[in-house]
Amino acid sequence: MSRLAKIARRIGLVSVLAAMTIIFAAPAFAAGGTLEFTSESEGKNNIPIDNVGIKLIFNGDVTSGAVWGANQNAFSLKGFIPDPEDESKTEVVNIPVVALPGQKENEENYILVLAEPEPIKEGYPGQLTQKTDYELTVSGGIASADGKQLGEDRVVKFQTMDVAANSKLSMVVMVLMMVAVIALMVVTNGRKMKAEAEAAALMKANPYRIAKERKITVDEAKELIEKAKEKNKKQLEKVGGKAPVPEPPKGAAPRLESRAKKKKPTHRVAGPKSALAAGSKYAAEHKAEAEKKRKAAAAKKAARARQQQGSGSGAKKSPSSKGKKK
Repeated sequence: MSRLAKIARRIGLVSVLAAMTIIFAAPAFAAGGTLEFTSESEGKNNIPIDNVGIKLIFNGDVTSGAVWGANQNAFSLKGFIPDPEDESKTEVVNIPVVALPGQKENEENYILVLAEPEPIKEGYPGQLTQKTDYELTVSGGIASADGKQLGEDRVVKFQTMDVAANSKLSMVVMVLMMVAVIALMVVTNGRKMKAEAEAAALMKANPYRIAKERKITVDEAKELIEKAKEKNKKQLEKVGGKAPVPEPPKGAAPRLESRAKKKKPTHRVAGPKSALAAGSKYAAEHKAEAEKKRKAAAAKKAARARQQQGSGSGAKKSPSSKGKKK
């Protein structure tokens, strides 16, 4: 065997051994490796202060079998609460958390970490502090079912929203929306009134006058009016307006759908009469009372006259009687 043949044979053996090594080592290499994850909350500054949940998506199965018992305790949350009197100072507060695995099928690589701050009072859930930095630490010991590990601790940083600023912004947006709605209503109402006024004007349009002003035929003027009415009709439908109802021509006799009303009978008076002559009960009673008063007055007058007459005759007898006695 020549020297070149021996060299070629050795090279072939080395190539085969290298290929076999790669083939058999591939599963072992795949079984190891590094565990990774991503989070939508990383670097966000608008996390709400209520019901905070941090989603973590891994590149391996971290919730199946025995690995979940260790993985669910691999999380811790810290908040850096600013001092209200000195913003440069912060207080580090540990926030209790609970880890939940994916609740749906094929979600073995999904973990939701929920923050559980101390309740405000009984019956009311706790809240995170607004406009505050928080850090969720994921332990490097977390592992997947195929043996991958995170290797070192990873931190997910986020910031809660500024509730006061958001409230002001929401109020401003609400005011702007109200102004926009009012403006839209004013514009729409203006268009509606304009379309209705135009419809009323077109209803009274005189084709003969238009023909004379524009120096066209009457038929052409009528055609222009019809086109304008059609355009106006579409505009009324668009803005929700209504065309005015045409009024009946002046001087037209109203249609009688029922029999004419009978005239009430009238009585003519031959001449003026008193209430007593007309048979008024009040007048008769008034007359009787007046007659009674008149008779009483006449009786009083007659009695007074008799009394005066009697007293006068007595005065005349007295001197004669005295003379006779003498």
